[in-house]
Amino acid sequence: MRNLVITAVVLVLALAFAQPVLADAYMLGYSGSGSLMMSPVVYSGTFMFGGAGTWTWTIDDSLWPSASDSTARFNYIWETFFAGNYDDTVGAEAWYGYFDGNTLPTAPRFSYNMTTPSGHVEGTMAVVILIRDWYADGILSQNEKHRNNNLSGTFSVDPMLGTGYFFEKCGHGSFSTGNFNFVNPPLLDSITATGQMQIYACPSPVENETWGAIKALYR
Repeated sequence: MRNLVITAVVLVLALAFAQPVLADAYMLGYSGSGSLMMSPVVYSGTFMFGGAGTWTWTIDDSLWPSASDSTARFNYIWETFFAGNYDDTVGAEAWYGYFDGNTLPTAPRFSYNMTTPSGHVEGTMAVVILIRDWYADGILSQNEKHRNNNLSGTFSVDPMLGTGYFFEKCGHGSFSTGNFNFVNPPLLDSITATGQMQIYACPSPVENETWGAIKALYR
């Protein structure tokens, strides 16, 4: 009987530390502007739907040529992030640019100051930009450079930086826009994007206890 009681206690404790995480899901619409050709690289704007407030995406350009020399800056970006990532799949020829913690000194970051729900949420991102090779010739044309292309990203929430509703909350999300373009300074590239974000209470760590400690609770 005592063994049955101890087994039941262990099961109750295990269930207490393994409750399913309930998430708040948001479908977000973004409207804003930014440019890889400007320094610092900051895309920012407001939410069109799914929440109220402002958003910012930043990419570390500390090793890139100055924005004052747009030719050198673009050539560096292209050779470093795109040129070696060509997909020659027939009908889907494209270059892919990867901007993340592996290709940059620091990972890109997102920062959302929201009034609905109220609070600040922040964390790291990984961004992918797809430039279609519409002529399927492996050569970037001016038309391809300035034609609407795809920018997408995924992000993870840093629970230590949240405030208000997002205080000590975990989460993740993604976004995508189909109207990314390279533009020369001082012009900014206007974009609209859609995405999703899930916010949830950070899972509680499982605490290790000895059999003796568990038994002691029920003596």
